[in-house]
Amino acid sequence: MNCKFCKSDRISIIKQIESPHVNHLYTLFECKNCDSRFFNIKEHDEVDLSKIYEKVTEGGKLSYSEEFRENRYWANQVKIIMRLLGRKPVSVLDVGCRTGDFLMHWDSGIAVEGVELDRNNIQIARKRGLTVYNGFFENIKFNKKYEVVTCYALIEHLVNPVVSLDKLARIVTPDGIMVVMIPTHQSIKRWIIDAFTSMRWHMYSPPEHLNFYSKKFLDSYLSSKGFNLQYRYWTSGGMFNPFKNIPFANCFFGKIMTLIDECTSLNKFAFFDHLYSYYVKNG
Repeated sequence: MNCKFCKSDRISIIKQIESPHVNHLYTLFECKNCDSRFFNIKEHDEVDLSKIYEKVTEGGKLSYSEEFRENRYWANQVKIIMRLLGRKPVSVLDVGCRTGDFLMHWDSGIAVEGVELDRNNIQIARKRGLTVYNGFFENIKFNKKYEVVTCYALIEHLVNPVVSLDKLARIVTPDGIMVVMIPTHQSIKRWIIDAFTSMRWHMYSPPEHLNFYSKKFLDSYLSSKGFNLQYRYWTSGGMFNPFKNIPFANCFFGKIMTLIDECTSLNKFAFFDHLYSYYVKNG
């Protein structure tokens, strides 16, 4: 087997991971050339990803409000992108847009579109007046390019990661920006879990999560497509909270973690496992 990212044959087996979705063990591989990790979806051919995604979203029965409320997290993302871009963009595409909350944070004069798989999410996004493409990103044909292309917690799911990454790169305009947020195995949190506990790092979730890109691969590959890394940081993604079952403590701790994630220099270090990277395309 070769690396699904860089195609190197310098592959090693890390361990077997029990899937939280199907009754199978999956082999976790690591590439010694590009430092990425991955699962092979073909290890169990009978697995239907569409059914797994339906299960993850509770068969489309999750209840979301159509009412839009401004969210600090998405407002901060808009602020970062505007600062790095140096102007107000003409167009934005969010791949994996869910109900369109992020897109709703952009000014009304900006053309915003999304890609989403879950039909319930799409219904709500469209009722909000958003243009949303339905289906797997790999199968959608785009007839235009966008100044801003974002994919938050998306590319770890893709069956063909390099083909999809190349497609993302191609639909960004010159001088445009691509934003990628991924779960990263290159974090102290993941290392502590593996080294000192018997727990499964929650991001090791095959076959829902298949790809664990290294910084080395992402930067090198996107550089070959004309992109330069402009900004990077790490956060907890709201996933670290030991007080979830204690209402007051849960709220207080959540606010503290938000401040750490957004307002301190601690996010410049790879302690937590949500990695944000912002790449600007050469003009």
